[in-house]
Amino acid sequence: MCKHSTGRNAYDLFKVNDMIYRFKSLAIVSLAWSTLSPQCPAQDVPAVDPASAPAQASPADRTPPPVNLLSGKDAPLTPQELASVRLSRTWINHDEPPAAGDAGHIVYTFGTSLPSIVCAPLHVCDIELQPGETVNDINAGDPVRWKITPAFSGSSEGKTTHVIVKPTDTALTTDLIITTDHRTYVLKLVSRRNDWMPVVSFSYPEDVHAQWAAYKVAAQQQAQATVLPTGESLDNLDFSYEVKVHGHNLDWRPVRVYTNGNKTFIEFPPAVSHGDLPALVALDGKTDALVNYRFSSDRFVVDKLLRHAALIRGVGSQQQRVELTYTGKL
Repeated sequence: MCKHSTGRNAYDLFKVNDMIYRFKSLAIVSLAWSTLSPQCPAQDVPAVDPASAPAQASPADRTPPPVNLLSGKDAPLTPQELASVRLSRTWINHDEPPAAGDAGHIVYTFGTSLPSIVCAPLHVCDIELQPGETVNDINAGDPVRWKITPAFSGSSEGKTTHVIVKPTDTALTTDLIITTDHRTYVLKLVSRRNDWMPVVSFSYPEDVHAQWAAYKVAAQQQAQATVLPTGESLDNLDFSYEVKVHGHNLDWRPVRVYTNGNKTFIEFPPAVSHGDLPALVALDGKTDALVNYRFSSDRFVVDKLLRHAALIRGVGSQQQRVELTYTGKL
């Protein structure tokens, strides 16, 4: 064997011995590490029966924890304040149910109790105000979790304002105050998951009172139009008299002449004094005769039906004369 081959074999043998040495060293280190490390015995995990496991609430069923916005302290109340709170609670707790209106409206009587409006997330509650009513301001107790926006319907003359309410969560309670050019609304808002009131409106007792007051005024105006100041109904009177004036500037000329079939009434202007009144003469075609009368409330009252008569004041060329002729069917 040559020297070159002998040197190469010695080099290969050296490499093999070095590798065996490294392997043995690694085995010794691994054995020492396993000896020093604590041994953790395996633990059996008991099996859980799904039927006996407690039910877990889904995220939708969990009620959100209350938000603590208060200090936990409360101010003491005086007797006067306690009495005021009791009165307020009486009004708040007054149980007057609403009524069902048209098109799904829930109708509350305004002012008799605290209306409670139930809304739900992902739904819209519509608070419909009186037609023509304009909102001045809106204040909510919880403006962060309740969205309050305006809406309108109708023409500009009869426009109706709608207050749109949307809660962002369930189990919320707050109050809402709406001030308008007519009145102030105080409302309670409650949010639930599935319960909600689509449209809420109001009936107004003061409007009913106003309608009756207007009816009374109209009845009085109609009575004044059909009843004379003396209390006589126009339906029972006959105004079929022809009035013919002879002369000029007659400030005492009769305003109206009428009869009820039994009496004749000759009404004069209010400014005519008792001393300026004319004489009353009956004209029967043969002789003229004075007629007795009573002067009452600016008018002559004659106790019979005058068919042809004359009112005369003055003599000669200064005489003023008004002839009255009945043209009716009595």
